[in-house]
Amino acid sequence: MSLMQRKVLSLATIVCLLTLARVSAAQDPTVDTGRGPSRAFGHVGQLALSSDVALLIQRSSNDATTVQFAPAADYFVIDNFSIGGVILVDYTQAQNVDSTRFSIGPRVGYNIPFTDMVGLWPKLGFSYTHTNVSTDVEGRDENVELSISSPGNHISLNLFAPLMFHPVPHFFVGFGPFLDADLSGDNKTTTFGGRLTLGGWLEL
Repeated sequence: MSLMQRKVLSLATIVCLLTLARVSAAQDPTVDTGRGPSRAFGHVGQLALSSDVALLIQRSSNDATTVQFAPAADYFVIDNFSIGGVILVDYTQAQNVDSTRFSIGPRVGYNIPFTDMVGLWPKLGFSYTHTNVSTDVEGRDENVELSISSPGNHISLNLFAPLMFHPVPHFFVGFGPFLDADLSGDNKTTTFGGRLTLGGWLEL
């Protein structure tokens, strides 16, 4: 093999290696390709674990104490399209009234990256909710207290569209509007406002 042929072969080998490295980097979301952590989030095969309300413990002026927790999991079946579910546990105690609410349901979402660190991740879902309200009342005998329980079940429509921030890879924080509307039950209610989400994602 001549010197010229060896140089051509060496150059071809270097070009092939550089091409393979570039393709591998483009396919691996954990490698910095210049797209930033926001665009890496939402890659097919990722599992996002979060809490839609973080952890809420509050006490109001009317002596009402509320503890709320809502863990969630979402899996990206294709790029930017997720399927998941959320569980919500809510307990409120106010004077002689105790309220316990448990919700569980599926949802779908679509990640929309705007910049390297900012995106939008709207989610639509349905949930089954069981609520139990217990009220303590005095009986005929002043030394006896009675507890009256009134359970209820309903199906709700859930919308949540947080603006997502990705300060570092595999971690996100978001805040945005939400809407929970009862579709069934005797006493239908609609709740809306702003909600915080915290979480991270990993490759499966």
